[in-house]
Amino acid sequence: MTNGVPGRIAVGLWRCAVLTALTCPPVLVAGPVAWAGGSLAYSWSAGMTAALPLRALAVAGETLLVLLWSAVALWTVHPFTSRPLAGAARRCAARWLGLDLAVAYRRTRPVVRMATGFWWDGHEYHRSEREARRRAAVHARYHDPQLHWDGVWLLGAAGTVLPAAALPLLAPLLGGVLLTAGHPWYGLPLVAAGPAAAPFGWRLLGPVGRRLLGPVASTRLGWRVAELEAIRADLTQTQAAELERIERGLHDGAQARLVALGMSMGAAEHLVDRDPAAAKRLLAEARAASAGALDELRALVRGINPPVLVERGLVDAVRALALDAAVEAEVVSRVPARPERPVEAALYFAVAELLANAAKHARATRVLVELHYGERTLTATVSDDGVGGAAAAPGSGLSGLERRAAAFGGRLEIDSPVGGPTRITVAVPCELS
Repeated sequence: MTNGVPGRIAVGLWRCAVLTALTCPPVLVAGPVAWAGGSLAYSWSAGMTAALPLRALAVAGETLLVLLWSAVALWTVHPFTSRPLAGAARRCAARWLGLDLAVAYRRTRPVVRMATGFWWDGHEYHRSEREARRRAAVHARYHDPQLHWDGVWLLGAAGTVLPAAALPLLAPLLGGVLLTAGHPWYGLPLVAAGPAAAPFGWRLLGPVGRRLLGPVASTRLGWRVAELEAIRADLTQTQAAELERIERGLHDGAQARLVALGMSMGAAEHLVDRDPAAAKRLLAEARAASAGALDELRALVRGINPPVLVERGLVDAVRALALDAAVEAEVVSRVPARPERPVEAALYFAVAELLANAAKHARATRVLVELHYGERTLTATVSDDGVGGAAAAPGSGLSGLERRAAAFGGRLEIDSPVGGPTRITVAVPCELS
């Protein structure tokens, strides 16, 4: 029934009624104030006996005063009404038109007690915690750019969406009044115009909502700045942790073994003439210590680009990974040339970690690695037949992969239902050499 004409009319009338309720509050607030002020101004100017130019000037001043009263009334109530009304309009736009209009509002800053005994709300000092919290809430409410943009939406919708949505509702009522008053030639067209306009009156929400219901431009820029700051902080922490790992490994492992190796060889040098057998034993121990030091160094440089990646490129390095993997792995490549070195390293270590996860956590028996380049994006997809359930939880390896991909402007896509299979894609935009 909803696909027929009566169904479309009923749905249109319902949506027009909803939009009328969501966009009429500015008129309900400013209308009575303007009417009262206009009535007072008219009665006062009507009683004036001054010359016509002075009367015109007085009427103009009174009109500006009425507009100022209306603006003050709207400004007073908009922090309390704009956000819920705009949020409801966004939900309607998402449900009716499929528009994704995600926004972010400024949060109230926590208050901090200073050593002087005063409370800091992020902007000024206060004597009591209660006053600091109240001022922080007021500042967040009245200085949020997204909240002000919601107020712009209410004003803009009151002049565009409201008339279009209210017409299908008011036209039949006005037509009925005219029919009752004996004016059928005027009443019948209005009665028919309401249902005819109902399927279309609410659709003005689309263009106006795209313009005024989305995030304010400064908020978009703030999101990007915050994202870049988070990426920079994460990279800084990763680099510091890697340097600490190398320094600690050199100091505690390889350096100690090399010092012991030198001491053993020095002792063997003194014993070689007096006790050759003891010298041979020391040299054998030194040789074993050198092998241990070599193993320490190899473990230490794990995470630094392997020679096969530097010399042969990403595809051959991934094939070498597959040969050494703990599960059966197949590599399919459709990459015509080598990407940039940083991108190569990022995807190489991402594939290495995903192969390790497939064997350790997913308990997979077979893994497929697909390398593909298209639309200036290099992708590495690792699929396995494991138990599934993989997710980028905070602090997990997949979360780290997601942050490292974001550092290059890339993304991590996870498709891993419980029970498997798992398909994880790392995509990084780049140019091939």
